[in-house]
Amino acid sequence: MYGRGRHFSSGADLEDLIGALREAGAAHKADSSMLLDNLSSFSFFEELSVPVIAAVRGVCLGSGLELALFCHARVCGSGSVLGLPETGFGLIPGCGGILNFAARAGRRRALETVLTGSSFSAEEALAMNIVDAVVPKKEVVASAVRLVEKIDEHGGYDRARIRGYINRYL
Repeated sequence: MYGRGRHFSSGADLEDLIGALREAGAAHKADSSMLLDNLSSFSFFEELSVPVIAAVRGVCLGSGLELALFCHARVCGSGSVLGLPETGFGLIPGCGGILNFAARAGRRRALETVLTGSSFSAEEALAMNIVDAVVPKKEVVASAVRLVEKIDEHGGYDRARIRGYINRYL
């Protein structure tokens, strides 16, 4: 999966998100259905029996990064910027990506990233185990496609095999 244009995703539309949260607050109820719908949609990709590879280029922020974290692997373009900036808007990442972030980068790093809302480079994401490979930005989609083809060529996948394919072919 990849975003059309120069970026993977800049996350949710903040005006829509904040408006929905204000409406829920004005009605004195915590309406989490939108977040649960997103979690369900993101989990769908994680549970597929075919490999789902996120081809990340440009900006990958907020719920866009959370979505990428539900994919089986992430191929990232050099120069990309990733992050969870929600706390800068008085929100927290609410689509389940925090758990996947912590599973890959560790709880301390996840907490630091969420609380500061800081962004980081593709190379830093690779060092944190958030992405699986960094390739030249013009080769991101082609690299992800090549990875899927190699997985298919070798008859199936599991997470350990994907790591081996990444090391061999990217």
